[in-house]
Amino acid sequence: MHQTPGDIPMNYMKNLVSLSSAIVLALFTIPAHAHIGYGDLGTLSNLGESASVTKNLFSRYGWALGADADLGDSHKLGGGGGYFKFSLTQDATVQISIAASSATMNPALSVYAGQLPSAAHDQDAGDLTANYQFFDNGALLYKASDRDMAPNDPQISRYIPTGFNPDGPILDANGFPILVENPVWNTPDATLGGLSPSQWYAANYTPHNGYRDTLNFTTQGGLRFDPAFGWVPNNFDPVNGPTEGFTGQFDPFGDWSMSNGDGEWAKAFYISSASLTGCEGPNCVSTTTGGFLNPGHVAGNNGPVESVFLHLAAGNYMIAADGEACTDTSTACRGPFQTATVSVSVVPLPAAVWLFGSSLAGLAGLARRRMKGTA
Repeated sequence: MHQTPGDIPMNYMKNLVSLSSAIVLALFTIPAHAHIGYGDLGTLSNLGESASVTKNLFSRYGWALGADADLGDSHKLGGGGGYFKFSLTQDATVQISIAASSATMNPALSVYAGQLPSAAHDQDAGDLTANYQFFDNGALLYKASDRDMAPNDPQISRYIPTGFNPDGPILDANGFPILVENPVWNTPDATLGGLSPSQWYAANYTPHNGYRDTLNFTTQGGLRFDPAFGWVPNNFDPVNGPTEGFTGQFDPFGDWSMSNGDGEWAKAFYISSASLTGCEGPNCVSTTTGGFLNPGHVAGNNGPVESVFLHLAAGNYMIAADGEACTDTSTACRGPFQTATVSVSVVPLPAAVWLFGSSLAGLAGLARRRMKGTA
């Protein structure tokens, strides 16, 4: 018989409460990290205006951690201080740069339209993350923020209980549901355009496409059984994190969202990035080495400075910046802290872009003359 969350008996609800309490306790034992704290670059409007902020808690690895399919921990970008905000009062061409005091940092940056709330961070309860929920026939599965789901997500659980008794799903000796793979997981479904749920999730949750499979965690290979917490995402770690199927929510190559403890939530929309690390995902179709690409990715270098030139509309913007020199856990990679300056300037359109535009105009004029000559 199909059961909805409202049909689940009280005994099973007690198990849920106990498990949820354990999860909350585990979350509060995770070492504290700084949440998003902005370097404020202010408001710019006129040609020649500029602003810069220098910070000394950057790392050699924080930005690069987000380049993987499981994204990155937002706390690791400059200890939570690797975020900068600015506003434009009118359309403008801007140069955005990060200049490190040492080339060993190998800085990188990403630029977004919109700004995440101050003090936002991964897995904040204000974003409805870190909750076990009944889902799909009453299965007790870890589920992160619904807000990051792709449009029209069918919300089909890959794993479901083996069966039900009068008290709810059949439990093991530890009081957790005994799960098996959903028999419809690999079955073509007409409502999914003939795709199986497995195929639909694989097609709609590709790395850095701006959405996360917050139900099945396909990037991490599903669930595993933890003796203390039951069925959890494959990379669940109650002490050191992450507590989702993702390392965090920071995405250097795509849209991403976060909330703070006050329940303020926002989404940042990817515009461009500059890094030596190769860009991955649907926003990486266009790549240049010239510094000007809007939107797209600028192939960077392993030196102390990265820059992008972007033509932006009036509005609010966010920069995420930190190092990309390494991603391992060695002492050499994790320390020491790095110093760098992030700046934004309103500038004329770069000469190379003017030249490119003039060339296009010349070609267009030549084409028109040829058309007239053959008419």
